[in-house]
Amino acid sequence: FIYALVGMQLFSNRLHFDKVTGAHLGISDPNGEVPRSNFDDLFGSMTTVFQVLSGENWNTVMYDCWKATPIAPMYFMSLIVFGVFCALNLFLAILLLPFDGSELIMSNRVYPEGKPLNIEKQPSVDFFGLLRDKLPLSFCKCENIRQKHDLVRSMCDGFVTDKRFDLCLTAVIIMSSITLALDNPLRDPGSHVATTLKVLNYVFTTFFLAEFLIKVIARGSKKYAQDRWNLLDFTAVIASILELSNVEGGKTLRVMRAFRVLRPLKMINRFPEIKIVVDALLLSIPSVVDVGVVCALFFLVFSIFGVTFLKGTFYECLGPEARELDLITYPKLVGDMSNTEFSWLDASSESCGAEDWGAGKLPTSRELCDCLNGEWAKTVPQSFDNVIRGFALLFEISTTESWVDVMHSAVDQRGIDMQPVRDNNRLWAIFFILFIILGSFFILELFVGVIIENFSRLREIKGQGLMTEAQRQWASTQQFVMKIKPEVLIRRPRGKLRALCYDFIMPASNPWFNRFIVFIIIANSVSIATVSFGDSDNKTLVLGVLNLVFSSIFVIEAALKVITLGRSYFRNRWNVFDFSVVCGLIAGFTLQLTISDQHLASQISSLISLIRMGRLVRLIRLVRQLRAPFNTMLSVLPGMVNIGALLLLLLFIYAVCGVQLYGMQQFKGELNEKANFRSVGNAMLLLLRFSTGEGWNNFLHELMEERENCDASPEYDKASPWCLNENDYPNCREVNGCSAGASAFVYFYSFTMIVSFVILNMFVAVVLQAFDANNEGEILEPVDLEHFVSVWSEFDPGATWFINASDVQSFLSRLRPPLGMAGQEEKGDLYTKDPCLLEISVNNKKQVNIVNVATLLAKRLAKQKQGDNFAALSDDHPVSSRLTKKAKLDEATATLGDVYLKEASVILRAVVRFKKRRAAKQSENRLVHATP
Repeated sequence: FIYALVGMQLFSNRLHFDKVTGAHLGISDPNGEVPRSNFDDLFGSMTTVFQVLSGENWNTVMYDCWKATPIAPMYFMSLIVFGVFCALNLFLAILLLPFDGSELIMSNRVYPEGKPLNIEKQPSVDFFGLLRDKLPLSFCKCENIRQKHDLVRSMCDGFVTDKRFDLCLTAVIIMSSITLALDNPLRDPGSHVATTLKVLNYVFTTFFLAEFLIKVIARGSKKYAQDRWNLLDFTAVIASILELSNVEGGKTLRVMRAFRVLRPLKMINRFPEIKIVVDALLLSIPSVVDVGVVCALFFLVFSIFGVTFLKGTFYECLGPEARELDLITYPKLVGDMSNTEFSWLDASSESCGAEDWGAGKLPTSRELCDCLNGEWAKTVPQSFDNVIRGFALLFEISTTESWVDVMHSAVDQRGIDMQPVRDNNRLWAIFFILFIILGSFFILELFVGVIIENFSRLREIKGQGLMTEAQRQWASTQQFVMKIKPEVLIRRPRGKLRALCYDFIMPASNPWFNRFIVFIIIANSVSIATVSFGDSDNKTLVLGVLNLVFSSIFVIEAALKVITLGRSYFRNRWNVFDFSVVCGLIAGFTLQLTISDQHLASQISSLISLIRMGRLVRLIRLVRQLRAPFNTMLSVLPGMVNIGALLLLLLFIYAVCGVQLYGMQQFKGELNEKANFRSVGNAMLLLLRFSTGEGWNNFLHELMEERENCDASPEYDKASPWCLNENDYPNCREVNGCSAGASAFVYFYSFTMIVSFVILNMFVAVVLQAFDANNEGEILEPVDLEHFVSVWSEFDPGATWFINASDVQSFLSRLRPPLGMAGQEEKGDLYTKDPCLLEISVNNKKQVNIVNVATLLAKRLAKQKQGDNFAALSDDHPVSSRLTKKAKLDEATATLGDVYLKEASVILRAVVRFKKRRAAKQSENRLVHATP
């Protein structure tokens, strides 16, 4: 509402443009045209603001407003940031809150409460066993004989368990996928490539059939069928056999070819991180179905409402002249028509029944359009003509694609068979805005919430029972502590020059130096950002001088640090990065001075500016608030790669299917040279665009459009091959396949639901989990760990990760609370009585690890804060396993308690020996004194 009012103040009655050139015009200009999205009144302004929030053609609205006033970019940028990036994402955050522990998510179908989650053992029907039970008794007897003589089975089992067989299978899967990508219906079937692909198809099918038989014999039919991936592979084998059996199936048979590409999915089982993604999706199916039912019912209600009031209304008449369109838009009684108007009607046309009209007849716009030889066409490809079409329309606009065009058609419509008029009934905008709010911003976000929650919980509790709140806090704290890393202790050098440099650049002695460098980095970035096309010579000279000054400061900084730190300078990755930037600057300036070519010199200058921009990354180290997002970005990369691999695999599968189904369609509209399915590469790029939701439904309807002079079953002709590129002309013919069938809806709708609604939201899940993992611990804060590392470096100046066990007490006495005991010397007995401290592991060199010490100190703190609610994690918990690996606990030979006990026993024995010696000496003295 606020932005709508502000928009009215800024842009009201200012959006007037020339109909031909699109140039901005004044309000009084009669030739001005007002765009549909404007700010002329409150209702239109709020509708336009909502359109921007939905992301539908918001940049077009911004450019229109920019022509009217230069302040438009600031208005729309703030609206996008606060409205889209902040406000709308609150929907997702609010939806995720009820899912925490919700029965919808944690139902017994997904995570049985109180029982360990075991995703490896899924109940499965023994299809092969059922088949065997139906076979004759003689076959069963033969099978029993075969089971008794299991020589063949043992040989097959040897094949299956052999790593070479697994590697060979992987290689064959990859080669099969490559050949499938090369298989194109536009290729000459008699070419060498097509013949080779056909032969390889037989080879690969034989190999996978042999693999199927070997695995069934080795593992048995029941065990084979219990593996989901085996069933998937079996489906691919059956599809390949049907394809090679010369079954007539047309496009259906081409789809069977695409099933062969499902074989690479079996490789997912070999990558645990990717398998987690797939398992999360599979385990989310019950909850997704529940949400899907709610979503379907919601869509059904809106569909029925739309059909009731909007069926047959999304049409208009095209073709007649302007004066004829006035008659079509506002029909008259036949008796009220002038002779001129009646003469316009082509009464002889078969589609026109004007000869039978009486004077009292009021023709519809469609009837007049037919009589005027116009075309009664759809205003938008979608419609509410029946419930199914209405349902499809709502699904398409729920992705926020083309919903504005559909809304304008509803706003303009005037009833069945009537010509639309602009803004005839603007209240229909409320219907579509309400649907977008509920259907897109709310209902469909439930899918996101379900998937994200299942994914996060699966990673947290895989193989474990459900954690209590105390356990969850302790696990979060352990993950937070495991990020700890020792730092090299930098001491003040003894030499005068190095000591002077140390006092000047080190934060401990001169904190203003880093602040000055931050200022220089920001100023350097600002100076680079002010460069624009057409700069004056004076401005270019000033920027060049600033460029030289800033670069010199960076070089001097690096030189001072190298002098101060010596070899230690290169042990820090940030320092190596800074040094690389400085080397790039020096090399760039050297080349710029030695090259006489002005064009090349300007390119090198741009490269130098780009290298200087790399210094911005250093702000992440110098500004603490930027570390959490940067650490999240780094930690999220492996998960992004895993989900990206799954996304790439799905894009490949759909691309192969698209090439087989729609590769031979004639170009028209959206289907053109840049966007088509005529090769796997083009198809994958097109599908990547569709995964973002950009224009996927328009392309779908373009595929469904009828083609003129098309061929339902186009075949390759050697005398006149297909025109696929410029080199093929003129002795070629255009690809002229007809429109797609109903399979296009299945293809595009399934792709949108699987990729756009599910897979891409897995990226959101990974990012959210990374933020959660990189957030501050619930028991500790980052400042506590920084102080811990600082004190640790005094005992471990070389950052070896270890200190002597004998230094633990001194370390704890210098470490301030909550982890340490500084200032608590009166509680000295805690060193030997605290069970957490006594659990610290000690290796055979009598050393303790920094991660283990920090974890047990955090455990001690957690016990103090949680009391009786504290519960440790089991040894096989993923967090505990990572802790054991990082702290190198497997190398530990004792605990600090054992060391104390051993030292105490040594002291005790020494005391006993001392007492014995003293007693013996006293006895000798008494004997000496007793002797006369």
